[in-house]
Amino acid sequence: MTRIVRRTHRGVIVVRIEGDVGLERARDFEEALRGAPGDRLVVDLRKARHLHYRMASQLLLLARRRRVQLVGPSPYLRQILRFVGGADGDLPEFRTLREALQAHDAA
Repeated sequence: MTRIVRRTHRGVIVVRIEGDVGLERARDFEEALRGAPGDRLVVDLRKARHLHYRMASQLLLLARRRRVQLVGPSPYLRQILRFVGGADGDLPEFRTLREALQAHDAA
């Protein structure tokens, strides 16, 4: 099962991805990202198994305009992000949501 859930945690928009996000879910993914207010966004990938290249590209494009932080991307998801043009460090990564939110508070 695939889930894309957008919530607010301590004033920060968090988009949680679960399962395999294929091309058929591209619109849902883009809406979750596009509709998020503010200049900071946390994308929780701890339960994501696959992210279509189109969605990976959307994350990188969004990171050029906003501060995007990733939580728990697997080595496979990191490889997809690199394939679409992301270099290590383009999107700050954190092991837990708590760490990402703490980094947000410190900024």
